[in-house]
Amino acid sequence: MQIRYAVAGSPIQHSLSPVLTALTAVHLEKAGLEVELIEMNLIDSLDLNEAMAWAWVNSGQSKNGIQNRLYGNPADPDSLSKLISFSRQVMAEVKAPDPSHVPHGDTLFTQAEDRKKIRRSDNESWISLTSPLKHLLSTRSGIHSTDQSLENGAVNQLRWDGKNWFCAGTDGSGLVAVARHFGFDFELTGMEAPLLCLVGGGGSARSCAAAWAAAGGVIWSKGGRRKLDNRGPWVNRLIEGDQVVGHIGMRLSIDFDIEPGMPNSVESSSADLHVISSYNSHKVGVVVQPSETGLVIDGRWLLVAQHLDAWAQLFSPEAAHMLPGLGLSMTRLMAIESALRAD
Repeated sequence: MQIRYAVAGSPIQHSLSPVLTALTAVHLEKAGLEVELIEMNLIDSLDLNEAMAWAWVNSGQSKNGIQNRLYGNPADPDSLSKLISFSRQVMAEVKAPDPSHVPHGDTLFTQAEDRKKIRRSDNESWISLTSPLKHLLSTRSGIHSTDQSLENGAVNQLRWDGKNWFCAGTDGSGLVAVARHFGFDFELTGMEAPLLCLVGGGGSARSCAAAWAAAGGVIWSKGGRRKLDNRGPWVNRLIEGDQVVGHIGMRLSIDFDIEPGMPNSVESSSADLHVISSYNSHKVGVVVQPSETGLVIDGRWLLVAQHLDAWAQLFSPEAAHMLPGLGLSMTRLMAIESALRAD
């Protein structure tokens, strides 16, 4: 199976998704899956039709594209070849996760139920969507969804198999996976249920609210540039500020109103886990660090989790059991970033 992969949205030049795609494809290739990454692109656009047209028109590799400071222009075959080569090098060198990346053991993106096999073509196009494109598809779009992302206006992954479009929203499932990875117990109920302290109401925020509610957590919507819709599937799991004061469950805080690629400082409110919703791709920072109340984790955690879940849900669900864990993938991402900067 040959794969063409793109990231679409604006801004887009900071994205590390191409690096994760290369790492995951090489991992699955080594595990025995017949997958070949033949083309990549960064599509800076406010028009979703432009991204979908890229998938429809298989024009072959082109050197036209956006330059990333870390890995170059992924549309350039030489840059893509270099990225795959570095991924193979990291695969050979990094066999286990950094202990700090697996505080409670690694998180795998397999599910108890059997995953259905999907129809495959020899050449497929996969697209990861970023702001502001996530809300532009609806249930009337003629796209087959693996979840409720169309109803929630929160699509961030697309797959074109040559005949049909398929989609998923993995921001929310990724956030829940990160929370569990750092010790959140969604079996707890009432005042002990995990609490999501959420700023924002866009596609990513809606996806996270829906997944958090479905997992059994409760949500404190703190407002933001756009208010969280009170008609979504999360409505019965919302609590007000006066209820938050007496809540004793673990708290996760995330602000989706920060500028992509420009992570901000941690807010002063108390939380067991502060997840920075963005990341700075120009430098390798500390991805887990203590705060006065808990831990602060870099936006790469959310990126890696939602990316792995995209493979498990949409891109290659039949190979979900072969995927690397969240902690191992984070360790490899840090390693390849360091290697690319040292080159």
